[in-house]
Amino acid sequence: MAARAHPERHELVRRELLRQLGSHTQLISLEQQGEERVRGLAVCSGRILSYVLDAQSRRLSTRPLFNLLLHSRR
Repeated sequence: MAARAHPERHELVRRELLRQLGSHTQLISLEQQGEERVRGLAVCSGRILSYVLDAQSRRLSTRPLFNLLLHSRR
């Protein structure tokens, strides 16, 4: 069962997302699975991503779920 992640993990995920994606990221959810794995959802540059962070190796895997598009009429 997933548990709430420690605040240090929250900051680690934010830093790794910023480093990997290079833009402002807003975390939507963050769950700790076991001792070394954190997973959740984030919004970055109009995309909703799922992520998994292996905290020991600092390996971050992301997968896009949705792209939020802005359409305008002229």
